[in-house]
Amino acid sequence: MLIDLGGNWCPDCIVLANLMQLPEMKSFMTAHFEIVSVDVGRFDKNLQIPARFGLTSAWKAVPSVIVAEPDGTFVNPGRIAALADARHMAPQAIADWLALWAK
Repeated sequence: MLIDLGGNWCPDCIVLANLMQLPEMKSFMTAHFEIVSVDVGRFDKNLQIPARFGLTSAWKAVPSVIVAEPDGTFVNPGRIAALADARHMAPQAIADWLALWAK
């Protein structure tokens, strides 16, 4: 599962969401992940979801991406904010990072 924590006010979140909808990325993403988008507002909404993975006050960047196994195992702790600067990243760099976690 890929949990995309973000908000519609965030340019980097919009870039990431749009990139994941490109036809060549969408087929890869749906083949490897169940994608869940979570609106965290301005870090004031739906915070029980990141808290389930131990993320409380330690994270303050969006988009943040949690990758979890079907049993709930947190796969990428310490690396959730790698795409927080998505608007300045090459699309291939974003795709490569996501591919690290693909099964």
